[in-house]
Amino acid sequence: MSPIRILVTGEKGVGKTTIMNLLQGETILKIDDDLNEIVENSVDIEGLGQAILMEIRLDELVTNSQGYKDILENSDTVIIITNSASTNLQSTYELYIELKQKVVISNVYIFANFQDKQETAIEKEKIEEMFGEKTIGLSAVNTESKELMVSIISDISSEVNLQKNLVVFVSYATVDSGHFEISKISERLKKYPRIGDILYWEEALKDDIYDYMNNNLEKCDIFLIFCSDNSKGSEPVQMEWKAALKLKKPIIPIFQDEHTMPALLSTKLGIQFRKDDINGTIEQIYKLISKKLDLS
Repeated sequence: MSPIRILVTGEKGVGKTTIMNLLQGETILKIDDDLNEIVENSVDIEGLGQAILMEIRLDELVTNSQGYKDILENSDTVIIITNSASTNLQSTYELYIELKQKVVISNVYIFANFQDKQETAIEKEKIEEMFGEKTIGLSAVNTESKELMVSIISDISSEVNLQKNLVVFVSYATVDSGHFEISKISERLKKYPRIGDILYWEEALKDDIYDYMNNNLEKCDIFLIFCSDNSKGSEPVQMEWKAALKLKKPIIPIFQDEHTMPALLSTKLGIQFRKDDINGTIEQIYKLISKKLDLS
């Protein structure tokens, strides 16, 4: 099972590091591909497996949302921490709304920290109403907060396992595999929220191609077809998309030239493949999958 990935964020002084340290693990400072610094804590939780907690300040996420885009969109949950005081709540809420307008965030918890400060803390229920997200009231320095954190990660794990069940079938001419970077696209799509498995022929070469189609087409939730002159002349690809059409599967054509799309699929909303921007193509594919399957 893949580790649960949790992004912990909030403004300065709200208790991010204290909450990160509730669970002891291996803490390192990582530099990602975009040269962003990320504090990462990898912990093993009995009965749940591994969880990876990443700490980034909320204002940095908003300012550099494009640089942190992959982290944001590939996190199973984002925990936003506030110190529960009115001034911080307002600024945190404004940053959160701005961030949501810039990137896709799959699942959010609000941690209303410092709930023991009765003279300044706004009630958890009012904070939940303000953000419209699941809100946990706590005081991170209290001894019971460790058990609370384990319980929350358990809930997140259950939610992720329920959500990560979408199966995507990828149809393409084998000769086009390198050109379309099928393996890379499939592995990257697997990291997105809600995607359980990507089925593509080269991952299961031990199977007969026709058995592979018969065993997997019916159980897929969405069908991707990489269109080319080669795919137009491929008997297995033709059989696959016709079967997907007959089974009423949502179909997404991916093409460089529209004329390579099968005529019966020309009315389907598709994506133009850009060899010079694979990451952008992958992002567009996921967004269209989300739209087709009404994921939110």
